[in-house]
Amino acid sequence: MFGVISFYSYFTTEPRGKYVINVCLGTACFVRGADAIMREFEKILNIKAGETTEDKKFTLSGLRCIGACGLAPVVMVNDKVYGRVELNQVKAIIEEYQEEA
Repeated sequence: MFGVISFYSYFTTEPRGKYVINVCLGTACFVRGADAIMREFEKILNIKAGETTEDKKFTLSGLRCIGACGLAPVVMVNDKVYGRVELNQVKAIIEEYQEEA
Protein backbone atom coordinates (compact mmCIF):
# COMPACT_ATOMS: atom_id res chain seq x y z
CA MET A 1 0.00 0.00 0.00
CA PHE A 2 2.83 2.44 0.82
CA GLY A 3 4.14 2.00 -2.73
CA VAL A 4 0.90 3.40 -4.14
CA ILE A 5 0.77 6.25 -1.62
CA SER A 6 4.35 7.28 -2.27
CA PHE A 7 4.03 7.01 -6.07
CA TYR A 8 1.12 9.42 -6.59
CA SER A 9 1.75 13.03 -5.59
CA TYR A 10 -1.88 13.61 -4.60
CA PHE A 11 -1.74 10.87 -1.95
CA THR A 12 -0.16 11.69 1.37
CA THR A 13 0.24 10.23 4.83
CA GLU A 14 0.37 13.71 6.37
CA PRO A 15 -2.69 15.91 6.92
CA ARG A 16 -3.04 18.73 4.39
CA GLY A 17 -4.35 22.21 4.94
CA LYS A 18 -7.73 23.45 3.79
CA TYR A 19 -5.91 25.36 1.04
CA VAL A 20 -3.08 23.65 -0.84
CA ILE A 21 -0.77 26.17 -2.49
CA ASN A 22 1.21 24.69 -5.37
CA VAL A 23 3.99 26.74 -6.93
CA CYS A 24 5.00 25.47 -10.36
CA LEU A 25 8.76 24.94 -10.45
CA GLY A 26 8.96 23.72 -14.05
CA THR A 27 11.54 25.25 -16.37
CA ALA A 28 9.44 28.13 -17.75
CA CYS A 29 8.18 29.11 -14.29
CA PHE A 30 11.59 28.71 -12.69
CA VAL A 31 13.24 30.93 -15.30
CA ARG A 32 10.59 33.58 -14.60
CA GLY A 33 11.19 33.60 -10.85
CA ALA A 34 9.14 30.76 -9.33
CA ASP A 35 11.92 30.05 -6.82
CA ALA A 36 11.56 33.57 -5.41
CA ILE A 37 7.77 33.17 -5.36
CA MET A 38 8.18 29.94 -3.36
CA ARG A 39 10.54 31.63 -0.89
CA GLU A 40 8.04 34.46 -0.41
CA PHE A 41 5.24 32.00 0.39
CA GLU A 42 7.59 30.23 2.81
CA LYS A 43 8.48 33.52 4.50
CA ILE A 44 4.92 34.81 4.88
CA LEU A 45 3.43 31.46 5.95
CA ASN A 46 6.47 30.61 8.11
CA ILE A 47 6.67 27.08 6.69
CA LYS A 48 8.82 25.28 4.14
CA ALA A 49 7.62 23.57 0.96
CA GLY A 50 5.99 20.29 1.91
CA GLU A 51 4.75 21.61 5.26
CA THR A 52 1.37 22.67 6.62
CA THR A 53 0.68 25.65 8.87
CA GLU A 54 -0.11 24.85 12.50
CA ASP A 55 -3.73 25.98 12.07
CA LYS A 56 -4.07 23.48 9.16
CA LYS A 57 -5.19 26.28 6.88
CA PHE A 58 -2.36 26.16 4.29
CA THR A 59 -0.11 23.48 2.83
CA LEU A 60 2.73 24.65 0.58
CA SER A 61 4.00 22.42 -2.23
CA GLY A 62 5.98 22.62 -5.44
CA LEU A 63 5.02 21.04 -8.76
CA ARG A 64 7.24 20.29 -11.73
CA CYS A 65 4.79 21.51 -14.39
CA ILE A 66 1.09 22.21 -14.64
CA GLY A 67 1.09 22.83 -18.39
CA ALA A 68 0.44 26.57 -18.31
CA CYS A 69 3.89 27.73 -19.37
CA GLY A 70 2.52 30.79 -21.16
CA LEU A 71 1.30 32.09 -17.79
CA ALA A 72 4.58 31.52 -15.96
CA PRO A 73 5.18 31.78 -13.09
CA VAL A 74 2.05 29.93 -12.05
CA VAL A 75 0.57 29.31 -8.60
CA MET A 76 -2.42 27.08 -7.89
CA VAL A 77 -4.50 27.28 -4.73
CA ASN A 78 -6.65 24.16 -4.69
CA ASP A 79 -8.21 24.39 -8.17
CA LYS A 80 -7.74 28.12 -8.82
CA VAL A 81 -4.85 29.11 -11.12
CA TYR A 82 -2.92 32.38 -10.77
CA GLY A 83 -0.76 33.30 -13.74
CA ARG A 84 2.15 35.68 -14.14
CA VAL A 85 2.47 35.90 -10.36
CA GLU A 86 4.79 38.58 -9.02
CA LEU A 87 6.37 38.75 -5.57
CA ASN A 88 4.13 41.60 -4.47
CA GLN A 89 1.03 39.45 -5.17
CA VAL A 90 1.93 36.60 -2.81
CA LYS A 91 0.63 38.30 0.34
CA ALA A 92 -2.65 39.21 -1.39
CA ILE A 93 -3.15 35.61 -2.54
CA ILE A 94 -2.72 34.37 1.03
CA GLU A 95 -5.00 37.08 2.42
CA GLU A 96 -7.72 36.14 -0.07
CA TYR A 97 -7.95 32.69 1.55
CA GLN A 98 -7.49 33.90 5.13
CA GLU A 99 -10.60 36.04 4.67
CA GLU A 100 -12.59 33.09 3.29
CA ALA A 101 -11.89 30.82 6.23
